Amino acid sequence: MSPALRGAALALALVLLCACAPLGPSTGEAAAEEPPAPSQAPLSPKAQARADLLRHSERMVLDTLAFRRVPQSDPVDPAWFDDAAFVGDSVSVMLEYYNNAYHTLGRPAFFCAENLSPRNAMHAEAGSQRLPEWPKGSGEHPTLPEGIAACGAKKVYLMLGMNSISGGVDNAAADLVTLVESILQASPEAVIFIQPTTPMIATSPRADDRLNNGTIRAYDLALSRICQERGWYYVDVARALMNENGALRGDYSGDQAMGIHLNFTGAAAWAEYLLTHVPEELK
Repeated sequence: MSPALRGAALALALVLLCACAPLGPSTGEAAAEEPPAPSQAPLSPKAQARADLLRHSERMVLDTLAFRRVPQSDPVDPAWFDDAAFVGDSVSVMLEYYNNAYHTLGRPAFFCAENLSPRNAMHAEAGSQRLPEWPKGSGEHPTLPEGIAACGAKKVYLMLGMNSISGGVDNAAADLVTLVESILQASPEAVIFIQPTTPMIATSPRADDRLNNGTIRAYDLALSRICQERGWYYVDVARALMNENGALRGDYSGDQAMGIHLNFTGAAAWAEYLLTHVPEELK
């Protein structure tokens, strides 16, 4: 934890301690934490409660900072997205189809392809059919950093993870960071916008132990913390597409066989969220 975050956590812990009566061993906090190492003398109940409260406060501070999303604002003109590039897998392909039909987001570049993941995007060589085509209709498939640099994008929106979360949340998040870093090497002035992976419908046949709404949420939390650390924008479009239980809304799903992909109604809600969640400093 950085000194600034630790200081914030300590301050919050002191406030909570001052507001509370002395804590005894029956608070329940100590049972949730790992026991002291064998070489350490056991803490008194009061000291243990204070240590537990500090750790809990640190988590509260981290979680609050992690979800510092781009706030809602007045909608921008669709032309604001004309110098943007959208990177994504088959989920984002529907946003591309929708925007091609209605230009709700102006005329950005789309680098989206089925089964695309950060890892295969990094390892696929130029010309691979796994990579998105750019320019459209050219039959060319440059690497993502090359294509984004060639189109001159000043803003890069990424949503990748659905095809990699099953390999582990931490690995998937690390791969996305590596991909973004390679994009920034080729386009150092580009502003990065991370979009969380959207949820599945509650009855998705695709859900299993490694890929489900719980692991998707854990991955999105990891991305939000990475954005906080690196100064990237976190645009929480998933919130616009989920129901009260955190699953993809049924009326937004165009893919009952997998319960992952959107229809045009869902894509419209996604586009509307983007229009109304642009940082004020970039308008």
